[in-house]
Amino acid sequence: MKITSPMFSGRSGSTLVESSIAMGVLALAVPLVFGSMAEAGKSGASAEAENRSAWIIPTCLQEIENSRVGKPQYFTATETGQTFPPENEIWALAFSNEGSTVDKITIAQYDRGIKNLNGKSISHLAKISATKAQENDGMLDLRITIEYPATAPVDKRRTLDFHSRIP
Repeated sequence: MKITSPMFSGRSGSTLVESSIAMGVLALAVPLVFGSMAEAGKSGASAEAENRSAWIIPTCLQEIENSRVGKPQYFTATETGQTFPPENEIWALAFSNEGSTVDKITIAQYDRGIKNLNGKSISHLAKISATKAQENDGMLDLRITIEYPATAPVDKRRTLDFHSRIP
């Protein structure tokens, strides 16, 4: 009785060259996928900040108006034509994840970032300032900067700037 081993007509595995090519493709594709996912996250955060600006900017403008008539809720009273914030002070408001105003924040909180305030989670900050216009026409250059994420230190935040002129 003669036993013969079965003959294989095809290959049963992959070659070293095929494996190397597959690893090269993966090495190239994986960073691209993760990079595009990171960009999508940044785009999502930017879109969220732009959507929230529809609530944040009017709130800031209302606080400026209230300050001008002597009834500010968060900051010091100012007069028409007066620049703000006063020296050694910051006008910055913290906004919750839902887009509602939580409270003003201190310079230290602004610089290091803030996660919670008054028991609410903070997602965005709005920094408000006005300086004399270069045209010297009695107008002020108003700047409202929306910054996110609020938990990051000031130099790591992304920003959206809104500019206007006010008397």
